[in-house]
Amino acid sequence: MNRYHRFFLPFALLLPLVGLGLIWLLTDRESHQGTEWAVPITGYDPRDLLRGHYVQFRYDWPALEEGDIPTWSGSRKTLCIKGSPPTVESVVLQDKIRPEQSSGFMCDSMAEVNPWSEEGDDGLVRDRIYIPQKSARDYQEKLANPGLQGIVMIRVNNSGFITPLSLSFEPRTEGNADRSDSE
Repeated sequence: MNRYHRFFLPFALLLPLVGLGLIWLLTDRESHQGTEWAVPITGYDPRDLLRGHYVQFRYDWPALEEGDIPTWSGSRKTLCIKGSPPTVESVVLQDKIRPEQSSGFMCDSMAEVNPWSEEGDDGLVRDRIYIPQKSARDYQEKLANPGLQGIVMIRVNNSGFITPLSLSFEPRTEGNADRSDSE
């Protein structure tokens, strides 16, 4: 019996580590799945020193006003994103539906309120993205330039939660200049 005890003890001690490693691998794999979209942003604060090196912003969803979007996790609403990734053509607020009820419903992605959003909000209206300190001055200048539109590349994962991936800029067109001036 003592012989088996010495044999199984190392395996019993390694089992929790193997379990944690497996959970980490599955979580990492799932975090890279989903649909990526380019979403215009507005209302940014490029360097809030109390929050570190983050750009805080509001999503500028096409055809939706900020007050239209639910901001609490018990909401039965989702954002139906339509378009050809990464281009968002339209966003419609709708009641949450189950996959078996979605026959004929044409959403390319469905985003939900995220109760674990880093911004402490909902993840559908406001969010933030980390920027490296060495790039902070460049981002600050671009964010302050009225001729440039900030675009955040996001991923809507299989759970319907939004993860900001990267921040880029493009020249404003008449369509997105009109939207930012109306604020």
